[in-house]
Amino acid sequence: MDVRRSVAVLSTNGPERRIEEGKMAKENFRKAVVVGTGLMGPGIAVTLASAGCEVSLYGLDQELTDEGMRSVRAAVTTLREGRRLAAADGEAILERVQGTIDLETAAATADIITESIIENLKAKQDLFLRVERVCPPDAVITSNTSGLPAAQLAGVLARPERFAVTHFWNPPHIMPLVEIIKGEKTSEDTIESLLSLLRRAGKKPVVVRKDTPGQLGNRLLHALIREAYWVVQEGIASPEDVDTAIKYGLGRRFPVYSLLEHLDIIGLDMVLAIQSYMCQALCNETEPARVLREKVAAGNLGLKTGQGFFDWHKRDAKLLLKRRDSFLVELLKAETGPPGD
Repeated sequence: MDVRRSVAVLSTNGPERRIEEGKMAKENFRKAVVVGTGLMGPGIAVTLASAGCEVSLYGLDQELTDEGMRSVRAAVTTLREGRRLAAADGEAILERVQGTIDLETAAATADIITESIIENLKAKQDLFLRVERVCPPDAVITSNTSGLPAAQLAGVLARPERFAVTHFWNPPHIMPLVEIIKGEKTSEDTIESLLSLLRRAGKKPVVVRKDTPGQLGNRLLHALIREAYWVVQEGIASPEDVDTAIKYGLGRRFPVYSLLEHLDIIGLDMVLAIQSYMCQALCNETEPARVLREKVAAGNLGLKTGQGFFDWHKRDAKLLLKRRDSFLVELLKAETGPPGD
């Protein structure tokens, strides 16, 4: 088989950008296994298929696997409708992704195995032991965990140097960011190979070189979550106004004009002057917010129960998520120009 054929990439550098499959840091990412058919796994499968990999999407049973494959088709449809993927390339991606309930057979010839299952350390470790028994000795193993330490996840492996966390952001087939978290024993070859693969898929990977709680993106996110909950708890603003301030204020400029760039442009002396009094006023609690604990204790868990900070009986969550995906696709267009540019 000629593995250097051209493939289209779901790219932030243009929807029709084409590359040669055989060019990468390590010539071994041709077969991939994605474990997990829920929220993230299907989108990750589409991403790896867009880089030219033949992908096996593993589910615990046939029903879950079939549901995962429906999600794969839906992801490709979203990209097609948003003109981020040509029809022929969408068909090629769909041909590259196959569902399976036989993990051992799929892993036996895999070059990369990525898990996206429940956030439970033992469950993930058990899975890694299971695939390490059968996968090739040079196969890379990664986790999509959003917070579990890379060193602990890799601690059960005989070859932890080939393990890293690859934290995709939701929805993974649209969001450009992927965080590669280096464990204590992760090799630089593993990091470089993953960077190459993810760039082939059109992603914007970053390397987190210290295995710290929250990785990179979630550390920033949870600092904002803590302040947002505190503002609501203290009666400074309503949940609706907090979200409005984020949507129509800082959130509007971050895609092209991000935080540290902004601070450099306005002047670090001014930032220092503002921080000298703002840091004293910000929430510095080391426990989850009281208002959050009260909501959970009352059984108001958000969408899943119909009531959280908002009344979800009066809001259409499916429509909101569809609008989110459409907006994110349009944002990619704004960054890269129309198809054919």
